[in-house]
Amino acid sequence: MKESLKEKRIRFVLIGFFIFVVIGAFLYRYEIRETQEMNESPPLALILKKSKDINDHPIVALYEYKNGKHILAVYEIERKNKYKFNAKHVIELNEAPEQISPDRTEEGIWVKANNNWKYYSGSLQEVDRMHKNRITDTSSKTPYTFDDKKAILTINSNHSIVLEEGEKPTGLFSLSEDKSLWLVLTERNIKIAAIDTK
Repeated sequence: MKESLKEKRIRFVLIGFFIFVVIGAFLYRYEIRETQEMNESPPLALILKKSKDINDHPIVALYEYKNGKHILAVYEIERKNKYKFNAKHVIELNEAPEQISPDRTEEGIWVKANNNWKYYSGSLQEVDRMHKNRITDTSSKTPYTFDDKKAILTINSNHSIVLEEGEKPTGLFSLSEDKSLWLVLTERNIKIAAIDTK
């Protein structure tokens, strides 16, 4: 029995429809997994050196989940160049860290993943180091209040930073000794905020 032209068209339309559905399902599944991974891996920050003045650049260690990779990097932030982040050292981690902490004497970084602490030197080389050198109190975050409706973050009741609608801060760090430059961590982004302290 020969297939009519109408039946052939219907067959091709059905095949095309099912191929489209399968491709759509794969893309949706990939997007869900990426979103879950990002939500489970919020950015983390550690201030390694605060800026003394406009000519002195702060140095910060940042963990971010980017392009499907867990990235730990040390950046110098240029205050005179629109707060440009210059990567000094970058490594890819095997998994998302739960916490990062400073060292007592060195410029390195302690990274906690799966309840296991590892030490990375200032150039992000993994080095064996005694755990007693890790600073356990990592309360370098600054207390703040946040108004969800207005997306305004308030520091010490007198300085405000406006975020984009829908963003929620997860951490606030002073990048300068005079507290005029701030690093704001949100659930998905990292922002620099300069405020007038005079």
